[in-house]
Amino acid sequence: MTEYDEMDDRDIEEFDPSRIAYIKPTLAEEARRQGIIPDGIKLPKGMKLYVLHAEDGRVLGFTDAWESAYGAALQHDLLPVSVH
Repeated sequence: MTEYDEMDDRDIEEFDPSRIAYIKPTLAEEARRQGIIPDGIKLPKGMKLYVLHAEDGRVLGFTDAWESAYGAALQHDLLPVSVH
């Protein structure tokens, strides 16, 4: 067990759920239907994207690599969580 495996009362009190970012794998076609992909962006059919969502569901961005979505969340002081 490491120091990061447990939260103490102070951690729980300081936890801000608005700092959670969800990484959701999404096919390009679905992302286009949802309006995530801007017009004029051409992507291969069946391409998997990783869409970064705020805790309230807003789209923060998308990329073609899970690692990039994870890194983007960390760069903006967000806690990345994968959803399927």
